[in-house]
Amino acid sequence: MRITQAVVLASASCAAAQSTPTLSNPDLANFSVITKDFSAVIGQTPSIELIHNATEPLFHEAGIFLNGTLFVSSNRIKVASDPATGDQTILLHAVTNVMSGDLSSIALDPISTSQVVLPNGGTLYGSSGLVFTSQGSKTASGGLFVIPDPLGSPNVSVPLVTDFYGKPFNSPNDVVVNPKDGGSVWFTDPDYGHLQGLRDAPVLPNQVYRFDPATNSTRVVADGFSRPNGLAFDAEFRTLYVTDTGGSEAPNGAGPATIYAFDVVTENGPFLANRRVFAYAPKGIPDGVCVDSQGNVWSGVGSGLAVWNRAGTLIGQVLVEGGVANFGFAPNGTVFVLNETNLWRVKLTGQSLF
Repeated sequence: MRITQAVVLASASCAAAQSTPTLSNPDLANFSVITKDFSAVIGQTPSIELIHNATEPLFHEAGIFLNGTLFVSSNRIKVASDPATGDQTILLHAVTNVMSGDLSSIALDPISTSQVVLPNGGTLYGSSGLVFTSQGSKTASGGLFVIPDPLGSPNVSVPLVTDFYGKPFNSPNDVVVNPKDGGSVWFTDPDYGHLQGLRDAPVLPNQVYRFDPATNSTRVVADGFSRPNGLAFDAEFRTLYVTDTGGSEAPNGAGPATIYAFDVVTENGPFLANRRVFAYAPKGIPDGVCVDSQGNVWSGVGSGLAVWNRAGTLIGQVLVEGGVANFGFAPNGTVFVLNETNLWRVKLTGQSLF
């Protein structure tokens, strides 16, 4: 499956040279430098390219980079008749050759989602596999599913966990792996599936879970959220950041649009302790979240891609019209930004972050 492409290239000379950025289409994407720390991050000659566009919102979640391929899940797409999902589907694609300078070589290859029902977030699992959250449907359980060989056999998946003490999950949303904790898998489970007509009414609270592959057991590690969504460890795996996107459903948007930080306690644990507000989204809600090697926290928000330093100070943004749900880090200062129908490639020339 190939999609007609449209290309917008925006190069900015920022910060150290203190020159005015030159952007061929500033109405779509731009850099917003708030502090000198962000200048150091993006460098003197960063760029933003629109490398693929679609007629459907194919670029919504996941954003997993593996050997030149980007794996993405779509937003909800209407289908003719599927009562089990409220006449909606979610598509999973492998975007190949995403690092290529030849944009004509970039293509979308569909991945069957018959086993992973309505996939959402995902991450690397082991040396070559992927793990995806499956939101499930009114007739199929949600949970975590592993694709062991996403490049060779992308349509083959294996269930990892599909219930909690026999109760169905609400609609698992995002997932991260902690290699310093025996490869434990941490994931969020908000009730968006029910709100969006994908699932029946939930029987569990909106919580954060930890799955231990060594014991094949799952436990609750955090609760008290409106709707826990994205999550990410810092580089040392000592802090876990979790976004709460309940503000998207609250009247007048007055609910949480907050990133919380937790200490990861390993003594007599693992536990999450010392919950605290880390940051609030500058616009909309914070969805996907990642932490770079310098401890900066990145999150997709209503204005694009927001970046905070370790202290929770907003240092800058990659402004993207229409906002950003999720994104993915790649080598050589590359960030792939998922903007629903648009896939952006941001190249940074500052500090080595990922």
